[in-house]
Amino acid sequence: MQNNDLYTIDITGADWTKPCGGNVGDDSPESCMEFTRLPGGIAIRDSKQPGMSPMRFSDNELTAFLDAI
Repeated sequence: MQNNDLYTIDITGADWTKPCGGNVGDDSPESCMEFTRLPGGIAIRDSKQPGMSPMRFSDNELTAFLDAI
């Protein structure tokens, strides 16, 4: 699946996970990113601005990123 195809997936009502440490559930300015799994990829959004359109990355893009760091 190409990255552009991920943007056609409706994520209304998706379950988002906030995997950061001590401020989970906190509304402090240091809140972190939230993630939701998509078929063939992942969506990432800013926990402070959940109404903004999240970025979406394919599994291949994530693998390339992780291999590079």
